[in-house]
Parts: sequence; structure tokens; C-alpha cells
Amino acid sequence: MKGSTGHFLYVDLSDGLTNSFCPPIDYYSRFIGGSGFAARLFVERGNFEADPLDPEALLTFSLGPFAGLNLSGASRFSAAACSPLTGHWADSSCGGNFAPELKFAGFDGILVSGKAKKPSVLVISDHTAKIETYPELWGLGVEKATATLKQKFGKASKTLVIGPAGENLVKFACIMNDGHSAFGRTGLGAVMGSKGLKAIVVRAKDRNFLAEDPMACRKLVSELNSRIKESVTLSVMRENGTAANLEGGVHLGDVPIRNFTSNFWEEMAEALTGSTLSEKYLKRRANCDFCSVACKRIVEITQGPFAIPKGPGPEYETIVSFGSLIGSMDLAATCKAGRICNDLGMDTISSGATIAWALEAFENGDIGVKECDGIQLKWGDINTIIDHILPSIAYKKGNLGSLLSDGSVAAAKKIGPSSQDYNVQAKGLEAPMHDPRGGGHGLALTYAVSHRGACHVSSPMLFMEMGACYYPEVGFDYELDPLSSENKAESAVLAMALGALENSACLCQFADREISIPEWVALFNSVAGFNWDIHDMIKAGRRIFYLQRLMNHRYGLRAEDDKISSRLLTPAVDGAPAGIVIEFEKMRTKFYNLMDLNPETGIPSRKTLVDYNLEIEADIILKG
Repeated sequence: MKGSTGHFLYVDLSDGLTNSFCPPIDYYSRFIGGSGFAARLFVERGNFEADPLDPEALLTFSLGPFAGLNLSGASRFSAAACSPLTGHWADSSCGGNFAPELKFAGFDGILVSGKAKKPSVLVISDHTAKIETYPELWGLGVEKATATLKQKFGKASKTLVIGPAGENLVKFACIMNDGHSAFGRTGLGAVMGSKGLKAIVVRAKDRNFLAEDPMACRKLVSELNSRIKESVTLSVMRENGTAANLEGGVHLGDVPIRNFTSNFWEEMAEALTGSTLSEKYLKRRANCDFCSVACKRIVEITQGPFAIPKGPGPEYETIVSFGSLIGSMDLAATCKAGRICNDLGMDTISSGATIAWALEAFENGDIGVKECDGIQLKWGDINTIIDHILPSIAYKKGNLGSLLSDGSVAAAKKIGPSSQDYNVQAKGLEAPMHDPRGGGHGLALTYAVSHRGACHVSSPMLFMEMGACYYPEVGFDYELDPLSSENKAESAVLAMALGALENSACLCQFADREISIPEWVALFNSVAGFNWDIHDMIKAGRRIFYLQRLMNHRYGLRAEDDKISSRLLTPAVDGAPAGIVIEFEKMRTKFYNLMDLNPETGIPSRKTLVDYNLEIEADIILKG
């Protein structure tokens, strides 16, 4: 077996022990790596009854077969657990530089269980690992903690670090890689914090990557890297970052405004778009390991209330979360808010969305000055958000910090039914900064049926509706109308399979758009030796999709939970999508029929489980 090491690291923090184990070899071709592999390992070793923040809860970091390969977009990896935010199985994806280093150190992933007696750091080097007590890091922000670790273990070491939000078990706490890239979604920083694990550090000497067919692999990677580097679309992203098309998104009605109450704000579009960020604050571009796209931003703001030193800048989701979503068009403020969230260790999407909910709740009178510690909440008041609300959430200070630290869904349940009407989420996960009423009706469907909840990277549906995908080899040659339900269920069937593949192979959705379906197959075969054809590959993606649905069925989710907030289904009042109805039930019913999902349980029939070689996993999960 090539492309992977065949070894995972198991860490028991309660006993202070680490050991290496070899998963069954068939897991690699059946579940690939990343999200899929983490799910299968949980079925084997996890405890479905454990609270997400209990010591016995299992936290997994899992690489894909291409980690360490000199291919643009291949340096991502997955973290997975039962989410403290949503209460069911979830995972998150992170780019950066940690995944290749862990592969070079001899491991395909890490399983963490137990709880350290004192704040600790997991230190990994070539085929070895140890747990070091490091209480002086506890309480530090991500930036200082990362710098301290690199001073001790060397600048070339790679780090995963939680901030105060993770330590304080904020349910949308994130995990930061070297202070810039993030496992942002689903609150896995809180899981790490509940274990007393402040950081993971890895340093490897070996830099070799072993492929099944080195010559074929080198040739294909060379062709793909050239195409990715020369791509017109990706060159725009290189120039202006992931917010390069924000202005276009506003005119489509894709960019949410004031908690998804509006779909058009022309003045804001120019103020927040990627080219404006480049003109005003960009110091240089940054990239994940081996990637030529370089969509990351390094920014500096030298004066004014939002001055920040040179460092990580915001991506699209952060710019909108702390821009239009909360009624602000101050780009400098989004840079500072993003930097603060990084240092505190909080997901910018759930942070911004939860604050946007609070702003609307205050406006509607569902919460008042008492619940807000004496402050007035106003749309666009980014100063109060930066100076008061974000720190209050991270440290669970005061009434407002305590209310918001569990996320918008839990906050709305505490406040009352009326405030749940403007909760924007699916399966308990706050929606990302793409409004399906303008961005594409198929996105409403994939938000709903994703095992994570409302997540734009659980599938490539957003790109498919934008016209950025063309896969005739598997029957996707549609020209989709974003503002229609036509062919969306059929497209979602493919999108969920491809999303499962991307998140298990741990490939970047931006670079992936330049890779054809036959080239995906060729990558898997030349690197991992799977000997797949196209049918085998798509089948693996659907297998992973079904497995994760089975797991969430065990966590109590049913077909009725495949839904999105009513706000996202209420016709837009302005912009391009104004007045257009999303035919959600029509799309979902057809998707269920095409995927053989039971309309009550939400899981596939026994026949389909057998067809996808999941009968053993189904028996373990469903019989408990």
C-alpha cells in the first residue's frame, strides 16, 4: 500500500500513553482517508453514548492519501468527532502545513481519548510521540502559544493549537494550524480543550513520498500543477483571495446581509470585495504546502481603531461574517475581527452568525439590555463586537457571553420560540456565507442533507451551480440555473459523492475544479494503487455518505432533520432572487428517491447497504 503509511497514532491522555496501530488495510480503499476514514475508525473504536466533552469522547485527525504529495490543493486533512455544537457526528477540514508533516513523521492520523491531568502538548517526531505537561501555555492566545511552541521545538515544527475559547469549552471553538489555517466548523476546539490538550506539535526529518506508480504519478502531478497554476479562475483568486468574487456574489444575491434579511447592498460589495482588500491592506500572499494558488492573505493595518500588525488576513467567510452579515461595510474591522477570532480560537462563521442572531433578537425585543450586560446591540456596531462581544463569548463572561457561547441554536432555545424563526442553520450548524436563494437552490438541498449540517464544503454544489464543474463521464453535463430546482436533486446525488471523496481524499475544492473525473481516478490509482475505475470511485464516495448518515441515525437524526431554517426558504425581498420560491420539498423528495433513503428514517435500505458493502458497519451502528 502506497500513499499512506499504514499507521495511526492512538493517544490516551488519561493514562499518558501513546501507541501506533495499523487499521485494516481494506479501510483505505473503502473509506480512503480524512472524513471517511475517521468515521470508520469511530465505528470501530468510538463510544456513541459519550457526551462530546466527556473524556471518553474520541477526537480523530485523519490525512488523505495525497498528503505530502507535491500537488496544489493536496495538503488538507480532517478532524472529526461528535460535535459539541450540533450533538451529532461531524468533521472539519483544514489546509496549511500540518498534514504533510504528519505523513512524513510516519502517521496517517491521530486518535485522541481521555483527559490529561494537567494542560498538555502532544509532541510527534519520526514514528514516535510523547505527551508533555505544559500548564504555562494554558490561557494563552493562539498567536503567543504558537510562537512559544516554535521557540521550544523549532521554527520548522508544525502546530495545532486551541485558544481560550477551546479551553473554556465554547461550542464553536476551532483548532488553528500555525495561527492561520483552521479546523473552523463544528466546535472541535472545545473537544480538544475538554481533554486538556492545548496543542499538537509535529516535526519530521524524512520528506519522502512513496507512490504506487511513481512515473505515472509524477507525470500526472506535473500536468495538474501546470493547469492549476495557469487557470484563469484560480489566478484571480491568487490575485485577490477567496473574496475575489464577493462583488459578483452580491449581484447574484448569494452574499447574506443583516442575518439573511436582504440579498443586495451595492455599496458594501465594492467596500468588502477582494480587490479592495488587496489595494488597501495586502502585504503578501500565502499558501498551503505545495500549492500555487496562494489564496491566503497576509495583511497589515497601520492606523485607526482597527490597526493590526502584519499577519493572517480574512478569507471570504470571515469578511462576510463580520461585514454584511452584521450590517457593516468596514473592511479594516473584518480584518481585526478575524484576527481576534483566530487568537481566541473561534470559528468566524458561527461567531458572526451567532452575533447576527443576537443583533436581530435585540432589535425584535427578544433580548434586552439586561441580557446584554448593559450594552445596546446595533447593526453595524463592529466596535462593540470586537471590544466586548467576542471576548465575552470566548471567556463566557456575563449574561451575553454565556448566552452566545453555545451557538445561535442553543441561544434561541433559551430565549424562546420567536427567536428561533430567525436562526439560520441546518442540523444545528450555522449557515455559511452563501445564501441558497441567490447562490443556488441546490445549495439549500445539500445544506439540509449534509451530515455536518449547513456546510458549503461538504459538497461542490456551489461550484456546480456556478457553472464551474463539467463531468460528462458521470452524466453531469447540465447547465444549471441557480434560481431553479430543475436537475438539482440529480446534481446533489453526484455532489454528495464528490464531496465525500474530496473530504476523504482531503483535496481543496478550489484546485479540484481543474481536475477531471478520469484524472481523479488516475491520481488514486497512481498514488494509492486502488485499481479503480470511475464507477468504483463514485461508489466509494457514496459509501462514505451512507456511512455518515448511519452514524447520525444512531445519534438520533431522522429524515425530518434534513431541513434548513425557514428564513432560507422565505423568498428574498430584494436583489436578483427577489420573490423566487425554492422548491425544497420537491428537491428533497426526488433526492431521497434517487438515493434510496427511507422517508422516515433517512437511511438507505438493507439492499443498498449490501450493494455498498456496508452491512457490517450497519450492524455495528444500528444494533449498538
